[in-house]
Amino acid sequence: MTKTLPARVRLDGPAAGTYAALAALLPVGDGSVPLDEDALAGELSDLCGFVDMRRDCADFRAVALLAVLLGGKVPEVSRELVQRSLVGFKYWMAEPGVDAMCFWSENHQLLFATAEYLAGATFCDETFSNDRRTGAEHRDDGRRRLEQWLDLRFRFGFSEWLSPVYYEEDVAGLSLLVDHAPHREIADRAAVVLDLLLLDCALHRFDGHFVASAGRLYESQKKHPASSEMQPIVDHAFSDDEVSANWDRIGMVFCLRRSYEVPEVIREIAEDPSPRTVRTGHGLDISDAAALYPLPDDPESTVALLWAMEAFVNPRAIRTTIAAFDAWGMATNPFLSALKALDWVPQGLLPTAMRVAKPAVAGTALERAHVATTRSESFLLSSAQHYRPGHYGDQQHLWHVVLPGGVPIFATHPGGPLVDDATRQKTPSAWVGNGVNPDVATAGPVLLAVYDTRGRRGYGEGKRVRGSHLYVPFDELEESARGSHWLSVRQGSGLVGVLATSELVAESGSALRQDGRVTAWVVVCAELDDHGSLDGFSSWLSRCSVTLSGAVLGVTTPDASYRLGSGRLSKDGQRLSSEYGRYDCDWVQAPFDADRIVVRGATGALLLGRDGSRRIDVA
Repeated sequence: MTKTLPARVRLDGPAAGTYAALAALLPVGDGSVPLDEDALAGELSDLCGFVDMRRDCADFRAVALLAVLLGGKVPEVSRELVQRSLVGFKYWMAEPGVDAMCFWSENHQLLFATAEYLAGATFCDETFSNDRRTGAEHRDDGRRRLEQWLDLRFRFGFSEWLSPVYYEEDVAGLSLLVDHAPHREIADRAAVVLDLLLLDCALHRFDGHFVASAGRLYESQKKHPASSEMQPIVDHAFSDDEVSANWDRIGMVFCLRRSYEVPEVIREIAEDPSPRTVRTGHGLDISDAAALYPLPDDPESTVALLWAMEAFVNPRAIRTTIAAFDAWGMATNPFLSALKALDWVPQGLLPTAMRVAKPAVAGTALERAHVATTRSESFLLSSAQHYRPGHYGDQQHLWHVVLPGGVPIFATHPGGPLVDDATRQKTPSAWVGNGVNPDVATAGPVLLAVYDTRGRRGYGEGKRVRGSHLYVPFDELEESARGSHWLSVRQGSGLVGVLATSELVAESGSALRQDGRVTAWVVVCAELDDHGSLDGFSSWLSRCSVTLSGAVLGVTTPDASYRLGSGRLSKDGQRLSSEYGRYDCDWVQAPFDADRIVVRGATGALLLGRDGSRRIDVA
């Protein structure tokens, strides 16, 4: 691709950070101060050292090395070092060698395949030292895995749904492919998937932030949406302003891209402040994923898909997992070495053993999520409908309210970490994931959530907390009022009311708790204009009634009645649909597994094909 876009990246000081070598890609002459050759050589040496150690996230560094190399910015003094690291790297689990890398999650699969494809194409005639195969062979293997990954994302979306953490890695890999893929069809398909990812961000954007229920999300990004890894990317994608450089973020690959332009209709959606409800579907259930390909135990298709979903020990996945674990020699990988303990279980009994044991680590699995997001000019409410209630959670963030200024409100059932070691995030925790997933559903601006902790504990699960808690940053709110079982808050013109089924207890200055084996929260979002004041809204809340019988939650408001139970939500006696296609909103309608997705707006239409076809029609 020959077209070069303006960088729109502001340097607030000397380039420093994990990916500071990317500063070499800044255009010369725009007022920036690029790295000198010695500094760049030092940054590249650090990246190469990390890649050579084969530690977790070495694939991120390999992608950064390729961005600088393919951008023509590697100085002569560093060229041999960079080549040696890329030619000596381990790009997939089937290759020999001991490592401490996570290859399998959805974002890692893209980055490893991207790095292998581009490194193999760049050093096509070289013998790669780790497995003694040629660069051409690595290029072709990387391409095959990319084609599968890109196809799955078009058909079913992201298992790490709407993640403002892990979408960053996807954006980096996709934008690098658009710029540098040696095969036009790969570049085109990468552009299409990047369009769909940014469409996700645009549809679930409020007050400048990308916020929604998410497949993987951590405490900092929940409590401070502006701190998310995707914030600079959405700022860069949806405005013409400069963004401040952050050289600790691999997303700078996107901000310094050469050729990908965000379609105008996606920018239009992102900037549209009008009220809307967006329904989107993301990913696959384990049973559907296991049946998608003809060979259920094939490592390069079925296993790659299930492991991208973090589905390892679930009954429908366990036999496939153990077959791949043995075939790939994963016993030395610190992330998965614990699976060695299952050697004594006969293959045929593994699914039954997992059903009986109900291992807590099964909660890492990211199954299909049906997300409803309702927003106005004053609030956003987003939730994953009935997402695996009663199961052990991990990093899934099931519901979220955001008020102007990025002020969040959400609840969790506090959990203990699945694995207490240095190989992964210690999740779930007080504010990440859930010890036990609640049953959650929304009807427009009203959310009901039941936290039922009575079920049998699974293998590896610690003692359960009996209760749930609500994060409310009171110091960031303009007004709040509270009773024994209710709370109302105002931020700008946005109002949020919370009704509890047990007495509210102050847990900290920014958290309220209710105790009990079964607890429930009712959340109502509203506009200040509809109630006149916080007092008026509090008076409206006082006319609401809430009942909890077992795990069945009933709510009556002055406007409607609701009932949540057995994975169903009804309003005024009518059951509400909670399963959506791929997209269901004013701009785009599409089922799962479509061959064509059309996004329409006032500025025109974006026509996207599974085959990588991409047409932009201007109105």
